[in-house]
Amino acid sequence: MMTKKMDSVLAKLSNHEIIRKGDRAVHSRHELSIEILDCLVEIEGRSIFLKEGYSPLFDYCTRRWHYSPPKAGRFIAAARCMKNFPAVRNLLSRRRITLCGVSGIAGILTHENSNRILQVVSGKKFVEIEKIVASLKIAPKTRESIRPIGLQSPAGDRDRSADREVLFQPDRTPGNDQIDSESSDDRADQSGGHSQFDSSQEKPEHRYEIRFSASEEFCRDLERAKRVCSRSWNLEAILGRAIKDLLEKRDPERKEARRKKREARKQSKSESQAQRLGKGNSPVKSAAVSGSKSADEKESPGKVAEALPVRSRHIPAPLRDAVFNRDKGRCTYTSSLGVQCDSTAHLQIDHVTPFCRGGGHSLDDLRLLCGKHNRLAAREMSLTKR
Repeated sequence: MMTKKMDSVLAKLSNHEIIRKGDRAVHSRHELSIEILDCLVEIEGRSIFLKEGYSPLFDYCTRRWHYSPPKAGRFIAAARCMKNFPAVRNLLSRRRITLCGVSGIAGILTHENSNRILQVVSGKKFVEIEKIVASLKIAPKTRESIRPIGLQSPAGDRDRSADREVLFQPDRTPGNDQIDSESSDDRADQSGGHSQFDSSQEKPEHRYEIRFSASEEFCRDLERAKRVCSRSWNLEAILGRAIKDLLEKRDPERKEARRKKREARKQSKSESQAQRLGKGNSPVKSAAVSGSKSADEKESPGKVAEALPVRSRHIPAPLRDAVFNRDKGRCTYTSSLGVQCDSTAHLQIDHVTPFCRGGGHSLDDLRLLCGKHNRLAAREMSLTKR
């Protein structure tokens, strides 16, 4: 009942009021987290958790406060770090670092490097702090392994199956223009001409866990592959496609199979030519007849022009690539305050001037948007319903 009342109150607020309310809530929660850290420092310093019947402090957080194990670990690490390095609390109070960021640097801070590291991480996002911490640690040796972990029904992956061989899968939103998908004929050939998941033949498949460490260059290339595939955030799909392409070019068995097919086609062509020569049909004459026939059957330029559509939504591949490279594979939507989305997922080609209102296929009239901002732009221009 209280939830419904709160929902009705929020529904009456303007966008600006909602943003301010959310900002105040986040600020209050941050201040509350600092108070909790202060309490944890005193609870551990006075051994209050032991007097209350809990041991260790982790047990106190998980049993008394009902924190999850990861959350309890973060708070304890941040509290100890704040106790040993008072400058950390100053950064937290000024909101120059988050609690997760503090727990991340807790393991590498020393009295010799604390000033330098805290200055570097101040104001950084958690992802950036992770990279900084990783650059100061010696990477542990990772043993490469492939081990079976169990069975899984393919039905759970049915919704993602269409993404596994698709680059820039189009979103069928009216009034928006998306990037074309790969050829459906190629997917039909790979699936044998039938649906990838046949309900009558579904069987649980073996699943494996693959573990290895990678270089920074590999990770950069992998991130680029994610952007190019856009919707295929599944690493199995991306790496699987790369492995298939490599095997198609390098696998001796597949090269031998292609070689045999070429030889079979050449032999079949030679036999057909020999049969035509045996019947007295000159290849030159046949070619001349064929050429004259095709010339007679050629349509006039007027008929060809009539057959072509006046306007087409199809965006040529070179132009799509040019838009993608110009926008650096990121959503270009920018708010009124100058904040750019920068999303690299679910990217779509969009017309600045909608195609249905006369927009063309020029580089200046095309932009890269994520699916959500593409739909938002369409709603703002009254091209779609809410």
